[in-house]
Amino acid sequence: MRLRAAILDFLSYMAVMQLPVTEEQLLEYIRVRTSHLAVKDELQKLVAKGHVVRIQKEYWGLPGIKYHNMKRQNTIVDRLLVKAQRWSYLMRLIPAVKAIVVVNSVSIGNPNKNSDIDLLVVTTPRRIFLSKGILMYGLKLLKQLETQKDKAARFSLGMFLTTVGVKWERDIMKTNEPDLLWRYALAKPVYGADVWHGLLRKSGYYQEKLPNYPWPHHPLRIFRGGWRVFDWLDDIGYRRHLKHTSRQPKNHTERAFVRIRPDIINLHALDRTTEIAERYKKIRSEQGA
Repeated sequence: MRLRAAILDFLSYMAVMQLPVTEEQLLEYIRVRTSHLAVKDELQKLVAKGHVVRIQKEYWGLPGIKYHNMKRQNTIVDRLLVKAQRWSYLMRLIPAVKAIVVVNSVSIGNPNKNSDIDLLVVTTPRRIFLSKGILMYGLKLLKQLETQKDKAARFSLGMFLTTVGVKWERDIMKTNEPDLLWRYALAKPVYGADVWHGLLRKSGYYQEKLPNYPWPHHPLRIFRGGWRVFDWLDDIGYRRHLKHTSRQPKNHTERAFVRIRPDIINLHALDRTTEIAERYKKIRSEQGA
């Protein structure tokens, strides 16, 4: 029963995104320890009972859900990931930048032709605000930073962390269940995969909840800030950023989720995690199993 519930949990979350999943994805992202054969066997039982249907040959989904065409979606995703990969070669020239991770719609798999490319950037301690300033001004100069009028295939810089890490359950989302687990487990690092996976595993949250995920093995790396003058400049950037953010009315609504500290920049003026949780619960409750 635990395996069945875990399969339906993940299928329900991805149904919110209108995305079917493969057997490999089910094995990697469900929340109970199991095997590929057990997943395959349980899927057949769920199909027989009408809880699960096969979608587009190699995918699985829930009945009654209108899913995206995965061939078209994968084409869009691949194009945007390739662009992120190419531009990461320029962004990583900033010494403090240790990881660049594609998150949200592109990494989950449901972007559209007008989607931007959301990036989560990991820096060394006390270099967040300097790094963000350089990246924003550089991408803006090169006309690659999203604007209100032009977002398609441009970069959005809404989230920065340091290599020290944060408390995931406290600092990332307004409503954690179920979005926190799968949104960032599905993220795609285009640079610094070892640093990114190290952050996820360091908290223990992801390692505990994804018992089948094939974690890459990376050596432990410790990063330090370096010159004190840059510490001072980053501190100035922090105080200016905090002042600027606090003055924006959009960050004072009930929908906003904002974290501005020396170790994190997390700006969501319109946090959708509560909405996603409600849709997930509705879809999940309809499955009954």
